[in-house]
Amino acid sequence: MRFDPGYTIPSRVTWCMIWFPLALAGAMAQAMYSAGAKILLRQVPAAQVAGGSFLVAAVSLAAISFSRGFPSIEPGFSEAVLVTVTINTVATVLFYRALSLSDLSLCLPILSFTPVFLLLTSFFILGEIPSIAGLAGIFLVAAGSYLLAADGTSGKARGWTGPFRFLLSDRGVRFMLVVAFLYSISVNYDKVVVERSDPVFASAVVLSLLACIFLLQASIPVLSGKSYPPLPREKSRGTSLLMIALGLVLTMEAVTVNTAYTLSLVPYVIAIKRLSVLFGVIIGGYLFREGSIRQRAFGTIVMVTGTVLIAVWG
Repeated sequence: MRFDPGYTIPSRVTWCMIWFPLALAGAMAQAMYSAGAKILLRQVPAAQVAGGSFLVAAVSLAAISFSRGFPSIEPGFSEAVLVTVTINTVATVLFYRALSLSDLSLCLPILSFTPVFLLLTSFFILGEIPSIAGLAGIFLVAAGSYLLAADGTSGKARGWTGPFRFLLSDRGVRFMLVVAFLYSISVNYDKVVVERSDPVFASAVVLSLLACIFLLQASIPVLSGKSYPPLPREKSRGTSLLMIALGLVLTMEAVTVNTAYTLSLVPYVIAIKRLSVLFGVIIGGYLFREGSIRQRAFGTIVMVTGTVLIAVWG
C-alpha cells in the first residue's frame, strides 16, 4: 500500500500513526548511533568504526531476512544498490570526519538540510511532490534545526548568523553540509532498493557492501587514516561491545526508516528522521557537555510544529 495524498484528515492521522513512529524511531536510532560513533572515534579509526558497525547490522538484517524468507528481486534493484552504495561510501567518510572535527550538537543539526535538498532531488528522481503543508513542515524542521545550531555554537559564533559563519569557518560543519546533500540523493535510491525487494533485505545488501568497503579500507594502513595505539584488553572488549551495540542500533534505524519509505513520501520521512538533530543536541549537552539545552527551547518548538504539519496535513 502507498500513502494517498487525497485521504481525508482522519484517514491521514490513522496512516501517519504507522509511518510517523517508524521515522521517529529512526531519528532516535541515528542520534544514538552518532553519539556512539563519536565515542569510538577517540579510540579507533573511522574505517574500523564504520566497517564494524555496518557488518554487525548487515549480519543481523540478513538473519532476519533469512528467517522471513528472501523476497523476489524486481528489475532496477542492482542499479539502485550500486548508486546508493557509491554515494553512501563518500557520505560516510565525510560523516565520520565531521564527527571527529566538531561537536555533535554543532554538526548534526546540519543534516536537517537534507529534507530541503530532497524537495528537488525527490522530484527529479522519484517524481514526488509534497503538499503545501508538507513543504511548510519541511522548512520548519530545517528552520528549527538552524536555531538549535545557532544556540549550540559553544561561544565560537553565537547569534542568528552563527550557523552561516560556521558553514564558512568550521570544517566539520562544512563536511556535514556536503553529507546532507549526498543523503538527499542516496535516500531516493534507498527507496528504490526497498521497493524492488523489501525493507530488511534491501538494508542487508547495502550495508554488507558498505561493510566490505570500509573493512577493506581499515585493513590497508595507507588508507585507514589516523593511526591509534593498541588498546588494553579490557578497553578493547568495551570497544567491541560498543561496536556491536552500534550495529544493532543501525539495524533498528534501517528497518524502521526503510519501512516508513514504503508508506509515505521520502521528504516527509527524512524530515521526521531529522528530529535526530534534537535528540543529538540533548545527548551532546548531557553526555559531552557541549552547551546549554535550555537555550534551544525555541528551536525545538519550531521543529515539533513542523513535524505535526507533516504528520497530520502533509
